[in-house]
Amino acid sequence: QVAQLRQRYFNSISPGGLAGDRQGVVPAAGFSFSAQQIWRVIKENKDLDLPAHKVMVATVRCEEIANEKLHHLSSNEDWLALEEAVQCGPVSGFGRRLSSILETYFSEYDIETFYFDHGVRNAKRKQLESKALDFVHPAYLNLLGHFRFKALEDFKSRLEQMLNKGEGFAASICTSTESCMLEFDQGCAVHFFLIDAAIKQANWDASKVKEKLRRDINAHALSVQDAKLSEFMVSYEKQLGQSLSEPVESLFDNAGRDTWASIRKLLTRETEIAVSEFSAAISSFELDQSTVEKMLQDLKDYARNVVEKKAREEAGKVLIRMKDRQENLNFHIP
Repeated sequence: QVAQLRQRYFNSISPGGLAGDRQGVVPAAGFSFSAQQIWRVIKENKDLDLPAHKVMVATVRCEEIANEKLHHLSSNEDWLALEEAVQCGPVSGFGRRLSSILETYFSEYDIETFYFDHGVRNAKRKQLESKALDFVHPAYLNLLGHFRFKALEDFKSRLEQMLNKGEGFAASICTSTESCMLEFDQGCAVHFFLIDAAIKQANWDASKVKEKLRRDINAHALSVQDAKLSEFMVSYEKQLGQSLSEPVESLFDNAGRDTWASIRKLLTRETEIAVSEFSAAISSFELDQSTVEKMLQDLKDYARNVVEKKAREEAGKVLIRMKDRQENLNFHIP
């Protein structure tokens, strides 16, 4: 075996020689390590399997080169500037700039590992791509976060403007949501349409961030809806209080046989008016029937409570009225 190896060195450019046999060639970058391993095998008196030895050398050197490229990427000035910029806000041409930086190191790896075993070289190339993409992925998420925040703020502003113009609530929500989701998609497209194949294959997509945006929009819409419905309820409760309190009090002050009938008639009329107007006011919210029925019942209960409260107040004044009436009668007795 030693004699055969000697012949391969002496006749290195001949067929079967170290340089002449391109399938078994060891690049200069790996020669030192290769020679050390060959000598170790010889000293241990083992069979020298040159093809396996070639794969072993390629594995070690390709991994070293890949790690070197990752290290250089982490300290690359263009990358550091891009990473810092994207923390502050959207960066124009993010995909193009990131692809350019990554491609620089991928190309360097390809050049430096060109003469190593093809299978090993490609396997380590994929590992390099995977690690590099994992390294820069947080910057991509930061950018999507800016898109999500801007789209959400635009939704809030657009919804408020539409409601102030008197647009229906449900229609305003639908229109504003569609517009902002489209804006998010377009923002992603503008910044990533030049992204290279390696990044596209990393399965980077905005679906999770987009879903988070939709949840945020729905939460804000629900919050605004609750606030608006509460405002309507307070307004119509106030209307009922004003339309019932004084008339009921007046009826009690001038009590007669038909007082309660008049109060029931008043309660029915004012409640129907308030319920009708309230129903019309909330129709644009397109609420489910059970929710509407509950709100209308709450309004009816409020009207009834206004009358009952006023009746209890007037009941407490009965003795005072009876005493006043008795005094008036005594005053007029000769």
